[in-house]
Amino acid sequence: MNEKEIKALTDQIAEEVKKFNTATEALKAEIAKKAPQEKIEELVNKANAGELSIKKLSDQLDAIQLEMKDRNLGKPVSLFADFEKAWKEKGQKEILEGKNLKPGGNFVFELKGDPRMLLKVSTIDTYTELSDSSLANAVIVPMRTPGVEKLPDRQPLMLDVVQRGTTNSNRVTWVERSARTAGAAAVAEEGQYAQSDMTYIQKAAEVEKIGTHLKVTNEALEDWDEMLTQIQNELFPMVERALETQLYEGNGTSPQLDGITHTASAYASTSLNGKVPKPNNFDAIRAAANQIIEYGYIPTYAFMAPSDVALMELAKDDNGQYLIPPFASVNGTQVAGVKVVPSTLITAGDVLVGDFSRVTLYIKRGIEVKIWDQDSTDPEYDLKTVTASVRAAVKFPAPHLYAFVYDTFADIKSAIEEVVA
Repeated sequence: MNEKEIKALTDQIAEEVKKFNTATEALKAEIAKKAPQEKIEELVNKANAGELSIKKLSDQLDAIQLEMKDRNLGKPVSLFADFEKAWKEKGQKEILEGKNLKPGGNFVFELKGDPRMLLKVSTIDTYTELSDSSLANAVIVPMRTPGVEKLPDRQPLMLDVVQRGTTNSNRVTWVERSARTAGAAAVAEEGQYAQSDMTYIQKAAEVEKIGTHLKVTNEALEDWDEMLTQIQNELFPMVERALETQLYEGNGTSPQLDGITHTASAYASTSLNGKVPKPNNFDAIRAAANQIIEYGYIPTYAFMAPSDVALMELAKDDNGQYLIPPFASVNGTQVAGVKVVPSTLITAGDVLVGDFSRVTLYIKRGIEVKIWDQDSTDPEYDLKTVTASVRAAVKFPAPHLYAFVYDTFADIKSAIEEVVA
């Protein structure tokens, strides 16, 4: 409401006061003349009506001036202003009319205005946005979407492509043929068979342990459903990733496992040396697969950094045409029957191609989660220690080192690149 409207209301009050004074003077004169009772009662009613009208207009003016003052000062508006107004205008009236005299009686009214006013129990500025409201004092509980948003973790894909087994022992043993002299040959009549010799040795892989722990308050454990969800979403994958890292690059010295790249062969075949013009990464994978096949294995997977996979797919010729060789699938996900797997486990520029059926991951104890309360000062701080661990061994027989090629793309391409005279 502006100043002009306030002035009009003030003038209206002044006019009602003038009428009230006129009615009062008339009443006094009639009383002095000892007028009839009916005439005096008529004047009394007019005076009372004028007084009520003046009071009503004055209350309106006071409310308007107070509201303007609050706005100028930025005073928060009460959430229950509409309730108070409804009570004065309707609730009290119903009581006076005998409609709401029972204990615990109620009346109905409608809250109007900015819905953001409902966000706080106490007071809130009319222009306060949802993001500024206090969650602790919220009347309307904000919607929360399920789950916890976080950066994606690496998917342990290599665990799915090797052979899997279980063991009840602390050591996995096997027998390897470490040497052989093959004497089988054609023999003339009455000729002597040539001698063949084989040497066998026993090899072993120790079961090692991988684990982690975290501290949890007892209050958090009381919300067991949520805690179990976080254990499943955080601890289990964390241990799996550590296990995959050991499977990939463990150095074989306890407590580390014997990782594939620790034993795998580098590119060493000479059959394609200097014979491939302008080799690219597709050619390097094909050459690595060729070496594996030469040793009697069937290559199944090629693990590469995601950026190297993307560069292969984006390769173009001088005319801007994409270059996918005939021995690769249309989308480049298979090269000579070898499935290409992008993994952040692999360093950019490196490639691991192999017959992954020749490596076996033995599990002694699957991922196990335990809750402890005996650790250090946990009881003093009402904490518990949650541990997650797995025990496993990797069997990678030395004779199968040629089932894999682990090298850089640069080395392989350098070896096979055609030498132009």
